[in-house]
Amino acid sequence: MSNVDDLPPHILKPEIHWKRAKGYLELEMYEFAQKELRALPAEEPWVKRSSVFNLSIYQELENWEEAQKIARGLRYEFSEEVDWWIADAYATRRFESITEARSILLEGLALHYDDGLIRFNLACYACVLKSPRECIDFLKEAVKRDEKFKLMAIEDDDLIDVREELLKLGWGKAIV
Repeated sequence: MSNVDDLPPHILKPEIHWKRAKGYLELEMYEFAQKELRALPAEEPWVKRSSVFNLSIYQELENWEEAQKIARGLRYEFSEEVDWWIADAYATRRFESITEARSILLEGLALHYDDGLIRFNLACYACVLKSPRECIDFLKEAVKRDEKFKLMAIEDDDLIDVREELLKLGWGKAIV
């Protein structure tokens, strides 16, 4: 059970604590936001909402260790949701290594074969890991799923080593 000091002074309806937490997040008052989250009941939908909210806070704070713990828990519990695979890989890249992050996304790709964002992130990792051919292959597969990845690829700093090749493919043109 939480220490009384870890909770708001009055326990109210969950919706009130949720709104307060969102307000504190907008004001970048993360400790107060987390205090409001701790007042939420330990039942669904509040448990998942609280986890996702805390993940956002730790990402904002660049606390990659805590972000990874939460994202990994969400990934294990809700493996059918692509977002948690990407969030886990994102935090893992920053907390552990890009090769560990790549492993997470490759595992996620097996479950979410048609997802373009996983492929886009794998392209970024391949480029950083000095595998330009693999990078281009993943990018082409991502673009088959959604044209928006062309513009994202041109703008992403991870892909600077292949930018010239992407421009030759005509990916620098505005997508209307």
